[in-house]
Amino acid sequence: MISSVKTLTLSILLFLSTTLMMSTFYGVHDGLTRIGFPIVFLQDTSGKCFDCDLIKWFRLSYLLVDLAFFFLLTTVLIKLYRLWKRRFS
Repeated sequence: MISSVKTLTLSILLFLSTTLMMSTFYGVHDGLTRIGFPIVFLQDTSGKCFDCDLIKWFRLSYLLVDLAFFFLLTTVLIKLYRLWKRRFS
């Protein structure tokens, strides 16, 4: 039986790996760095743009939605795994 600590750890690892793979880091090359999946929670220009306060932001609520999404996704995947394991064993 997978405990809630393992579920939380698995969801955080899934969140970090997916976020890093789906993010864009073009801020160094005169573009935007956008971090977050499925909702972008951080957007920055890495100091290349002055007077650009509208396109530089961090949204804590979007980060919390992303974390909740991955926690629910992990919970569903674990339940499906248990159902599959019970059915085929």
